[in-house]
Amino acid sequence: IPRPRNAFIIFRCEYSRKHSQAAQEGEEESEPSNPTTAKTLSKRAAEAWKQLSASEKDAYKVLADKEREEHARLYPHYRFRPMRRQSSGLKK
Repeated sequence: IPRPRNAFIIFRCEYSRKHSQAAQEGEEESEPSNPTTAKTLSKRAAEAWKQLSASEKDAYKVLADKEREEHARLYPHYRFRPMRRQSSGLKK
């Protein structure tokens, strides 16, 4: 079960969707599937998030709260339990 998204992740998804479409329409040379482009897009989203006012961030926080409530309704007994990766190979 995937965890509900937080306010920044919702903003980043919207930002990347908007800017990757603009890149496809305007600039043919930058491909959104390119890992370097994706990394810079993520960095630009982080910088844009820092520039947002508190009222603009609150709108995303409300969306995140709604998503969290919906997730709790769908999965009432959900509890995040991260799994540790098992190391392959010999221990040093």
